[in-house]
Parts: sequence; structure tokens; C-alpha cells
Amino acid sequence: MKLLSNLLFIFSIISCIFIAQSAFTQTILVQTGFEEFPIGEPPTDWEVRGNQMLVSDDTVKTGDKALGILGGGNDDRVGVAILTENPVISVEFWVYIKGEGRSFNLKVVSHDDIGQNDGGVYMNWNANAVRLYNGSAWVPIGEFAFGAWKYVRVVADVSKSTFDYFVGDDRESALDTEPVTGLEFRNAAANPVAQWVVFHVYSTVAQGFIDDLFVYEGAEPPTATSVDPKEKLTTFWGHVKQHTSF
Repeated sequence: MKLLSNLLFIFSIISCIFIAQSAFTQTILVQTGFEEFPIGEPPTDWEVRGNQMLVSDDTVKTGDKALGILGGGNDDRVGVAILTENPVISVEFWVYIKGEGRSFNLKVVSHDDIGQNDGGVYMNWNANAVRLYNGSAWVPIGEFAFGAWKYVRVVADVSKSTFDYFVGDDRESALDTEPVTGLEFRNAAANPVAQWVVFHVYSTVAQGFIDDLFVYEGAEPPTATSVDPKEKLTTFWGHVKQHTSF
């Protein structure tokens, strides 16, 4: 009887650990340092339009590679599909803007169609500033130093069609900083949850670089998994090819 009790106790502990780990890992939608993708190509299995958004070793924050948003025609983009039932998602990344003038846009898209600019976060980097488009005009969010790596966090609440914006010199300072809150989507969300995270270009003249992309459910930041940069993998808790509207 004592042996059986001990075995049941051990089983319950293992089960609790497994459930806790599963609950945590399922909140991570994407995590990549772009190390697993070949240089000179867009990230494998992402949705891509255009040929100037490529994995690069030119300007890198961690490891050997980053995603370069180097230019392209208007409405070119590179984006990753996400599958979630949570109306709140957070997007974190290192960003470096090289040059002056207008750089790339970040979209968190609630439409099924990756090409839609309405119904989600729509913001960009321009002339040492970051700003959002509210459907009729570009609205400044804050200053943003070009020519330096900064850490950005965006928390999008699709149920409210608003987002919060954080920035710092590293992840710790970005998480600790006072965010700009209640920023408006470009029109109301089209679906109850986000469908895509997209880097998009329009009249872009300043190149941008992204490293250590981290997308997860909810507004509470988990601890980013520490891995060897050469072994970073993209984790999809969804099926990229489910979207056929591209």
C-alpha cells in the first residue's frame, strides 16, 4: 500500500509538471532569432511578397543572422501566421533602423488576409520617430533613435482594437518602462483574434533589421527561452498553410 501511495504521489507530481509546462509552452506562438534560415532568402514557410525582405548577416544583434527589411515595392511584406484563441497577443523584437527617412511598418493583422492594413496594429518607423496610422493620418507615438538597436514590445488587444507600446535599450528596460497605452488600431478589428504578424513596406527608404522575434499570448511577459543563437527555432502553434488568401 505504501509503495502504491508513493507511486501515485510521484505520478501526480510528474503530471503537474507536465501540465504546467504544456500550459506555458502553448502560450508561445513564435520564437526565432532567424538562425535556422538561409542567408539571402526570406524565412522559410512565412508568407512573402517581394524580394527584399531577407535573412541577413549584415546588421545583427544576437547570433549571426537577423531579418532585413531592405526595401521593395509598395505593399511588399513578410509575415508569419499565428493560431490563437486569446484576443491579447504580445510581439517583441530587437529593431535597428539604418539610414534616414521612412522605414518599415509593423502590422498585427486580425483579417484572414495578410494583405489587409485595416483592423489591426499599423505602425511604422520614420525619421527618428515611431508612429501609428489611425485610418486618416499618421499620429506620433514617440521618439525612436535610428542607427542603434532598441527593444520593442507591442501588446495588442483585439477585443478592444487597441495596443500598448513599450521600448527600451534592452528587454529588461522595455518591460520595465512606462508604456504608451490605449493606442488605436487602424479601424476596428475584423476578427476576435489576431491572424498574422507582418513586416510591411510602403514608400520605404530606410532599411530596418529585426532580431529575436518573440510572439506570445497575453499581456504578461513570460521568460524568453535562452538558447544557443545557432539553434534557435521558430515555434508555430498553428498551421502556416491554413491561410489561402495570400
